[in-house]
Amino acid sequence: MFTAPTIWQRLAPFAIPIAAIALAISVWAMVRASADDANAVALPGDPKARVCNAFEMVATMQARNALPAPDASLAMLGAGDYLLRQLDANTPVRLADAIRSFARDLQDVGMNALAGVPYSDPRQAARQAEGDFDRKQVADLCK
Repeated sequence: MFTAPTIWQRLAPFAIPIAAIALAISVWAMVRASADDANAVALPGDPKARVCNAFEMVATMQARNALPAPDASLAMLGAGDYLLRQLDANTPVRLADAIRSFARDLQDVGMNALAGVPYSDPRQAARQAEGDFDRKQVADLCK
Protein backbone atom coordinates (compact mmCIF):
# COMPACT_ATOMS: atom_id res chain seq x y z
CA MET A 1 0.00 0.00 0.00
CA PHE A 2 1.31 3.44 -0.97
CA THR A 3 1.22 6.19 1.65
CA ALA A 4 1.63 9.87 0.91
CA PRO A 5 4.64 11.50 2.55
CA THR A 6 3.95 13.77 5.48
CA ILE A 7 4.77 17.46 5.36
CA TRP A 8 7.89 16.80 7.47
CA GLN A 9 9.13 14.16 5.06
CA ARG A 10 8.68 16.57 2.16
CA LEU A 11 10.54 19.37 3.97
CA ALA A 12 13.42 17.22 5.26
CA PRO A 13 15.68 17.70 2.18
CA PHE A 14 15.57 21.46 2.76
CA ALA A 15 16.61 21.33 6.43
CA ILE A 16 20.38 21.21 5.88
CA PRO A 17 20.52 24.00 3.26
CA ILE A 18 18.31 26.21 5.45
CA ALA A 19 20.52 25.51 8.46
CA ALA A 20 23.65 26.31 6.41
CA ILE A 21 22.15 29.61 5.26
CA ALA A 22 21.17 30.50 8.84
CA LEU A 23 24.70 29.71 10.01
CA ALA A 24 26.24 31.83 7.25
CA ILE A 25 23.99 34.78 8.13
CA SER A 26 24.89 34.42 11.81
CA VAL A 27 28.62 34.40 11.06
CA TRP A 28 28.25 37.39 8.74
CA ALA A 29 26.33 39.33 11.43
CA MET A 30 28.99 38.56 14.06
CA VAL A 31 31.86 39.60 11.77
CA ARG A 32 30.08 42.78 10.75
CA ALA A 33 29.28 43.67 14.36
CA SER A 34 32.89 43.10 15.45
CA ALA A 35 34.18 45.19 12.52
CA ASP A 36 31.78 48.00 13.44
CA ASP A 37 32.91 47.81 17.07
CA ALA A 38 36.57 47.94 16.01
CA ASN A 39 35.90 51.00 13.86
CA ALA A 40 34.10 52.77 16.73
CA VAL A 41 37.43 53.25 18.52
CA ALA A 42 39.69 55.98 17.18
CA LEU A 43 42.97 54.61 15.88
CA PRO A 44 46.21 56.48 16.60
CA GLY A 45 47.56 59.07 14.19
CA ASP A 46 46.04 61.20 11.49
CA PRO A 47 43.16 59.20 9.94
CA LYS A 48 43.72 60.39 6.36
CA ALA A 49 47.47 59.83 6.50
CA ARG A 50 47.03 56.36 8.03
CA VAL A 51 44.48 55.26 5.41
CA CYS A 52 46.38 56.81 2.50
CA ASN A 53 49.67 55.20 3.61
CA ALA A 54 47.92 51.83 3.81
CA PHE A 55 46.39 52.44 0.37
CA GLU A 56 49.81 53.31 -1.08
CA MET A 57 51.23 50.05 0.28
CA VAL A 58 48.35 48.04 -1.21
CA ALA A 59 48.61 49.86 -4.55
CA THR A 60 52.35 49.11 -4.65
CA MET A 61 51.69 45.42 -3.93
CA GLN A 62 49.01 45.36 -6.60
CA ALA A 63 51.25 47.08 -9.18
CA ARG A 64 54.06 44.59 -8.67
CA ASN A 65 51.69 41.69 -9.33
CA ALA A 66 54.68 39.34 -9.30
CA LEU A 67 53.02 36.76 -7.10
CA PRO A 68 51.81 33.40 -8.44
CA ALA A 69 48.04 33.36 -9.05
CA PRO A 70 46.91 31.71 -5.76
CA ASP A 71 49.25 33.93 -3.74
CA ALA A 72 48.04 37.04 -5.58
CA SER A 73 44.44 36.10 -4.82
CA LEU A 74 45.22 35.65 -1.15
CA ALA A 75 47.14 38.92 -1.18
CA MET A 76 44.06 40.72 -2.54
CA LEU A 77 41.89 39.25 0.21
CA GLY A 78 44.39 40.31 2.84
CA ALA A 79 44.83 43.76 1.30
CA GLY A 80 41.10 44.39 1.39
CA ASP A 81 40.92 43.41 5.04
CA TYR A 82 44.02 45.48 5.85
CA LEU A 83 42.50 48.59 4.27
CA LEU A 84 39.22 48.15 6.14
CA ARG A 85 41.08 47.87 9.44
CA GLN A 86 42.67 51.27 8.89
CA LEU A 87 39.30 53.03 8.95
CA ASP A 88 37.83 54.59 12.06
CA ALA A 89 35.11 57.09 12.92
CA ASN A 90 37.51 59.99 12.25
CA THR A 91 38.32 58.96 8.67
CA PRO A 92 36.87 61.50 6.22
CA VAL A 93 33.58 60.10 4.94
CA ARG A 94 34.33 60.31 1.19
CA LEU A 95 37.71 58.64 1.72
CA ALA A 96 36.23 55.94 3.96
CA ASP A 97 33.51 55.16 1.40
CA ALA A 98 36.07 54.97 -1.43
CA ILE A 99 38.34 52.70 0.65
CA ARG A 100 35.41 50.42 1.46
CA SER A 101 34.52 50.14 -2.22
CA PHE A 102 38.11 49.45 -3.25
CA ALA A 103 38.61 46.92 -0.44
CA ARG A 104 35.39 45.13 -1.44
CA ASP A 105 36.59 45.05 -5.06
CA LEU A 106 39.92 43.51 -4.03
CA GLN A 107 38.19 40.88 -1.95
CA ASP A 108 35.64 40.06 -4.66
CA VAL A 109 38.32 39.61 -7.33
CA GLY A 110 40.53 37.60 -4.97
CA MET A 111 37.78 35.30 -3.74
CA ASN A 112 36.49 34.64 -7.25
CA ALA A 113 40.03 33.88 -8.44
CA LEU A 114 40.47 31.43 -5.56
CA ALA A 115 37.17 29.82 -6.55
CA GLY A 116 38.62 29.19 -10.01
CA VAL A 117 37.05 32.05 -11.96
CA PRO A 118 39.62 32.98 -14.63
CA TYR A 119 40.61 36.61 -15.07
CA SER A 120 39.42 36.32 -18.68
CA ASP A 121 35.84 35.71 -17.48
CA PRO A 122 33.72 38.78 -18.37
CA ARG A 123 32.35 39.09 -14.83
CA GLN A 124 35.85 38.89 -13.34
CA ALA A 125 37.05 41.46 -15.87
CA ALA A 126 34.17 43.73 -14.81
CA ARG A 127 35.18 43.29 -11.17
CA GLN A 128 38.73 44.26 -12.06
CA ALA A 129 37.53 47.33 -13.99
CA GLU A 130 35.41 48.40 -11.01
CA GLY A 131 38.43 47.92 -8.76
CA ASP A 132 40.57 50.06 -11.04
CA PHE A 133 37.92 52.80 -11.02
CA ASP A 134 37.68 52.72 -7.21
CA ARG A 135 41.49 52.64 -6.88
CA LYS A 136 41.72 55.83 -8.94
CA GLN A 137 39.09 57.49 -6.74
CA VAL A 138 41.07 56.67 -3.60
CA ALA A 139 44.29 57.87 -5.22
CA ASP A 140 42.62 61.20 -6.04
CA LEU A 141 41.31 61.57 -2.48
CA CYS A 142 44.75 60.79 -1.04
CA LYS A 143 46.48 63.57 -3.00
